[in-house]
Amino acid sequence: MDNITVSSSAEAMPKTAAVLVAIAKKPELYDLIKSCFPGMQELQEADEEHKAAFSAATDGAPEMAKRLKAARQKLDRKFNIFFTMLRHAAVEHPDLLEAFGVPPEKVRRSNTPILTSPGNVRVAHGKVAGEIVLRVEPVKGAKSYDISCCIGDPSIEANWRHCGVGTRASHLVAEGLTPGTVYWFRVRAIGTNGKGPWSQFVSLMCV
Repeated sequence: MDNITVSSSAEAMPKTAAVLVAIAKKPELYDLIKSCFPGMQELQEADEEHKAAFSAATDGAPEMAKRLKAARQKLDRKFNIFFTMLRHAAVEHPDLLEAFGVPPEKVRRSNTPILTSPGNVRVAHGKVAGEIVLRVEPVKGAKSYDISCCIGDPSIEANWRHCGVGTRASHLVAEGLTPGTVYWFRVRAIGTNGKGPWSQFVSLMCV
């Protein structure tokens, strides 16, 4: 599943809408997903099977080693789902982690700056027909900038397309546009660890 936390609002809306539409059409899909969450009996069975397989594999017999591998895969699958849901639940109920003996996740420090959304987006006509020049405030850690443009409703992610890339925040060029057409534009920074969030979008008629 996509992680909408790293998506801009414009990117998140079609993703969340698609989920709700799918559930509205087939409510059983939601029940199917819920059924994948292991119950108490499933967790206990996986734990007991793993312990038994571990004890039986101490003699090094290939068949027992194969059985242990299968039991461990089942254990990992069931408990990883549980621990993932536990950490999500602990956001609102922090005491849950201590109750289950799970240490809080350590905050990883990185020397690489977190990319932010480019601010103060400005657009102007270029020197030739079909060209638009954008300027944004430089983003710390950015190696380049991705330009996206849209003709239709800018709140619909599917309407956006790639329009250019540049390395200078003060001079980003979108070329090959159609004169007489109103375009929406947005920009995001690209760094060592990937892409940052999109900027606010602005519009201008191409000449």
